[in-house]
Formats: sequence, structure tokens, C-alpha cells
Amino acid sequence: MNLFLRNLVAIAFPAAFSILLSFLLNHFSPLIATNWPYGLIFLIALSFILNLIYAYQAGSVDFTQLLIVAIVIKLLLSLVGIVVYSFLDKPGFFNFSIQFILHYVLFTIFEIRYLLHIIKTHPLNKS
Repeated sequence: MNLFLRNLVAIAFPAAFSILLSFLLNHFSPLIATNWPYGLIFLIALSFILNLIYAYQAGSVDFTQLLIVAIVIKLLLSLVGIVVYSFLDKPGFFNFSIQFILHYVLFTIFEIRYLLHIIKTHPLNKS
């Protein structure tokens, strides 16, 4: 399976689990967030971009530094997204943030699985 297809699979599974999780939370708990798709779209786009960067830089000497920088940028952009949402919708902020954090954790778990595959299949290139 090529890396582009693996990238799509690494995004499709957490997206599907996130949709299911939001559906369950919105219908069977008091944590109702009407704008949860915005957070999901944000994480899908961010994960797609980062996974493509990981795939094209796999095996390079600077891959570890790239990985650390990308994870920090993903965290900071997610926090900025939550802060911006807090200004836009104060009453629904708590419910949105709980669902967003759960989506973030799911995407991070699948990102780690994708990175483990990349690290195993692309040995370090010393040049």
C-alpha cells in the first residue's frame, strides 16, 4: 500500500471514530455541541497536511526534528482554534472543547500509528 493511500486511511479511521463519538455524545449525553464538524474539518485538514509532509521527509536526517516541530505546531494550532472558538460561542464553548479534545486524541493516536509505519519502512538516510 503506497504512502498516499496509507495517509488517507490514517485520516479516515479517526474521522469515522470522531463522527461516531460526536453522534453518541450529542444524542446520549448532556455534552451537545452543534459546531463539532468545524473542529473535525480542522483536524482532518491539519492531519492530511502533516501526514504528507511526514511521508515526503521520511528517512531524512532531520525527520526527528521535523516530527517534534510538527507535533508542537499541531498542538498550538489546536489551542488557537479552541481559543478562537471561545470568543465566538461562549455558551457552547465547554461542550465543543470537550469534543474537540477527544477528536484531537483520536487523531493523535492514529498519527502515531502512521508514523510508526513510516519509521519502520523508511530507514534513516545518512546523506
